[in-house]
Amino acid sequence: MAAESVRQFFTARSFAVAGASTDTAKYGNKVLKWYYDHDLSATGVNPNEPVVYAVKCSPSITTLIESTHLDSISVSVVTSPRVSQLLLEELNRLGPGVVKGVWFQPGSYDNATLAAASKDLNIIAGGRCILLEGEQGLHASEKL
Repeated sequence: MAAESVRQFFTARSFAVAGASTDTAKYGNKVLKWYYDHDLSATGVNPNEPVVYAVKCSPSITTLIESTHLDSISVSVVTSPRVSQLLLEELNRLGPGVVKGVWFQPGSYDNATLAAASKDLNIIAGGRCILLEGEQGLHASEKL
């Protein structure tokens, strides 16, 4: 994983966790909690979970951006590869000006998913986990 990709990911003003969950055993919950533990502005994205950690979830990234007027976001993806591919289609439409990075957690993508990504999106994949490597990125972006 290129250090510059991770640094760019953390330059976003806000973060989203696609696949956020109320189940504390799931990584959609652990990743969202990681953002909160690091005092980062993060919102869960899940059409089936209305609230996680007492924060209202958004049903989609587009809805989140439109409802909050975000102009800079990075997305952690903790969904199945099939759902991740649909998410990428949405992120491709938003473009790299708004989307600073997309970090695929292990198991959230396959080759078809990555092939669906626009060449302009900053993609972090390869089995890397934000829970293990996120602090390095925060340091690189001077947010920690």
